[in-house]
Amino acid sequence: MIGDSIKTRMATKDNDISLFVIKEQDITPQLDRVIREMLVVCFPADREYFQRQSFWHSPAVYRVIGKNDKSSIVAHTAIVERNVIIGPDLLKVRVAGIQGFCVLQDYRCTGLSNKMMSAAMDEGSRRSLDAGLLFCREQLEKVYNGMGWRKLDASVYLTDDKNGKTLIPSRNITMFYPLNAKQLPAGDIDLAGNDW
Repeated sequence: MIGDSIKTRMATKDNDISLFVIKEQDITPQLDRVIREMLVVCFPADREYFQRQSFWHSPAVYRVIGKNDKSSIVAHTAIVERNVIIGPDLLKVRVAGIQGFCVLQDYRCTGLSNKMMSAAMDEGSRRSLDAGLLFCREQLEKVYNGMGWRKLDASVYLTDDKNGKTLIPSRNITMFYPLNAKQLPAGDIDLAGNDW
């Protein structure tokens, strides 16, 4: 139940924002529809995709939702949990994969993004995950770096039914957030499935 999942409350310049951590199985069809509507606003180039579903290639395990004092969703991120394989020794690392991270325009530059990411990573730490992992465009590196993320210089491979094992698209960079592991092992990263 969303009311039982409250993590934190923060004041912004115009509204109080409540942050909720919600297990994926608790996302109702109505809440999923509202999330998809927000994703369409934040990612207009992917409108057709988000009109159908509220995640990319891999379903989330939990989400962080920000709601204003009118109970409207103003911020969202979905988190995928995955064991990835790293380096020549094929070490398994349990990661929290960030997807669909967005804040509506009127709520940007308020500190909400940092609070959202902190809530997502705090939950990842509580779940004993080793690290956060995200893929973004290079122009967003500074934004995520300000939230504690670091760019990785490693080749990252995904596997899908259509193309088999391939490199993630070159337009994306990979970023790492330390949780229980302060650094990742050296070497290439195999996502052991599709990206998120």
